[in-house]
Amino acid sequence: MNMRSRGLISAFLLLLLAYTTGCGWKTPPQIPESPRPEAVKDIKAATRDAIAFLSWPIPVKNVEGKSMNPSDIKLFRIDRAEITHDRSTPRYRFYAEIDMANPIPASIRNGMVYWIDRNLKYDQMYGYRIRAISIRGGISTWSSEVRIAPLLSLAIPKIFVAQGGDSNNLLSWETVTTRMDGSQYNGFVGYNVYRGTEKARYEDTPINREPLRTNFYGDAAVENDKLYFYIARSVDSPTPPWHESLDSNESMATPRKLTPPGRPMGLTVVSGVDRVFLTWNENKESDLAGYYIYRSTSSGRDYERITEQLLLSTTFSDETVKAGTTYYYVVTAVDKSGNESARSAEKKAFVEELRKKFDIKKDR
Repeated sequence: MNMRSRGLISAFLLLLLAYTTGCGWKTPPQIPESPRPEAVKDIKAATRDAIAFLSWPIPVKNVEGKSMNPSDIKLFRIDRAEITHDRSTPRYRFYAEIDMANPIPASIRNGMVYWIDRNLKYDQMYGYRIRAISIRGGISTWSSEVRIAPLLSLAIPKIFVAQGGDSNNLLSWETVTTRMDGSQYNGFVGYNVYRGTEKARYEDTPINREPLRTNFYGDAAVENDKLYFYIARSVDSPTPPWHESLDSNESMATPRKLTPPGRPMGLTVVSGVDRVFLTWNENKESDLAGYYIYRSTSSGRDYERITEQLLLSTTFSDETVKAGTTYYYVVTAVDKSGNESARSAEKKAFVEELRKKFDIKKDR
């Protein structure tokens, strides 16, 4: 190698060293993560009469198995096929698209997509497959196929009514005796009741452990003063898999405490100068709100409440009395739900005239 060649090689090496140093290369360049979401998984599909209900979780990983924010999903594409009886390969066609920015008529809740297909025919099997598209244009592979077959269901429970009780809600509806097409049905008829704390949103499983054989139900797994929403569905079998009807009308109810506090005990009244002092024992209810005082000039009747607001203590001074009058008093207890107790035992007090008191003192 001559001197000229050696010089050229040295110059090249120096130039390469300067370039790499100037660019600040310390690690190999990073390859961007794939914008392609993983395939949609765990699709749940069910039919009620001629309507299909599909749900699936929003992908949280990309095709490489790396974390992906659900907000990166832009669209879901749904293809549908009508399955023939000759076992030929299904012919899928584009059927619907769900835009995550405006998913209606689908809905998004807790990382799940809920979608309904209403355009079904009885005795026809349908197949569905779904793929996700990210905001960066990445397209997932197709999901596994799910199939459903609409069947004529029992009629919808009508006149579904929920009424609030004490620590429970009472539900009732009309008995179902027909199918959706109006034909008479003589087989098993049961009912499933679903509950939620938001309008039109219910738990995935019924609140009854097995289909109800009566057209009424008491829901005791509720909290007082909390609003609940309910729907009912009729079912054609006592054990799964059963075929449920479409939803009944929605009804709502709020349970409230209806049991009043105990009647106040130990009422004592003492007459004073132009006033009457009252004391009584404290009620022990945890939800006690206070007490009301009632007064009358006739024993056992015609009581009028003389306290506008609930009393928080167990003492009271009645300064609206008239001298020379006998008064009869009772006390009631009220809880935070507004339930008022029975009246306490009646006690009376005579308000003497002030002049008589001075005359007695003078005679002494």
